[in-house]
Amino acid sequence: MKGVTVWFTGLPCSGKTTLAQKLSAELKTRGILCEELDGDVTRKYLSKGLGFSKEDRDENIRRVGFVCSLLTKHGAVTTAAFVSPYRSIRAEIRGMIGNFVEVYVKCALEKCIERDVKGMYKKAIAGEIKNFTGISDPFEEPENPELVIESDRESVDESLKKVMDKLEDLGYLKPSGREIAIPDYLRQDLIKILAGQSFPDLSTFVVHILSSYAAQNSAAGGLSQADEDAVREKLKKLGYIS
Repeated sequence: MKGVTVWFTGLPCSGKTTLAQKLSAELKTRGILCEELDGDVTRKYLSKGLGFSKEDRDENIRRVGFVCSLLTKHGAVTTAAFVSPYRSIRAEIRGMIGNFVEVYVKCALEKCIERDVKGMYKKAIAGEIKNFTGISDPFEEPENPELVIESDRESVDESLKKVMDKLEDLGYLKPSGREIAIPDYLRQDLIKILAGQSFPDLSTFVVHILSSYAAQNSAAGGLSQADEDAVREKLKKLGYIS
């Protein structure tokens, strides 16, 4: 599949990171190369020294966007979970990255405050944290995101399904019925073998191996005709054979 950055934006504690992690885990079970970026990690290693003024926030997101553009260019699915409160910088990195899916994780402020186990909102309300999004600094809602998630009204699994469906609709992800979960150690060996084959992708190659194995077993009496017919019918439904 082609690389893409899935950018989660929303208020602090709206559920961006949780959803991004769920998406990354699901993609990895399908054998898809996936990288994760979030605010805590990039602030520590990529944007150390930057503050929380609009200029510094924009620079932080710009640096993250550059990393995302490189990962996307090399075929990775990158999940990026950042408050990224300003429309202008989100538009800038969209143009920088190209394959960009903006997911607005919408959540009522009251619910975000309720979820805040670190007490950041409490400190912001008390004036102890300056320029805090949603309290003393604005959040500019996306005007045309690819997807809106209402994290205060739906479960994480429901939200995840919406993201997966959207990636399928946009052509970044194959329908789940055509993906095969392969252990990483086996996938690496198969990729090496695939380099010398003419199959378009790893899933098709694996199905070819499985169908060949089924045919061999059938010839040796290992599979009944009914079993073979069932295998062929399944492959037809998945679109691998006509």
